Amino acid sequence: MTNLPREERPDPALEERVVSTLVATGLVRRRRAWPVWVAAAAAVIVLAIGVKTYRPKHSPAPGNTYAVLLYEDSTYRPAPPGHNAERIAVLTRWADSLDALGEYERAGRLIGPGPLGGLFIVRAADDSAAARIAASCPFTQWGGHVEVKRFVE
Repeated sequence: MTNLPREERPDPALEERVVSTLVATGLVRRRRAWPVWVAAAAAVIVLAIGVKTYRPKHSPAPGNTYAVLLYEDSTYRPAPPGHNAERIAVLTRWADSLDALGEYERAGRLIGPGPLGGLFIVRAADDSAAARIAASCPFTQWGGHVEVKRFVE
């Protein structure tokens, strides 16, 4: 056994040369790290689901159901890149204040052609109360147009 040759350690750069050759020939791809924005987006989605799931339910206000329509028309100023979450936070605080009064039912973003970008479903005693709710919507501070319509099932 003592006459057998000892095992030699390979050159430390050998692994990098082999991987580089395999990448160059297309047999393997280098592993890429996930961008930070993917992790941030996933965290926001998880948070939104958690808030929606565990939000305490208030009894609805008496009266009718209305749709507060948010229009992104020619006067609307979109959020600068990376600042959309701030606007969502402002609208969420507004919705939370309505929810505490039992006036909020649900909200959503509308995707597709046309200026209608989103809506809130709210409860109000009458048309004038619904108009006051729509007038308090912070969406107008970004140049958006808000309209309220009675919602009938």
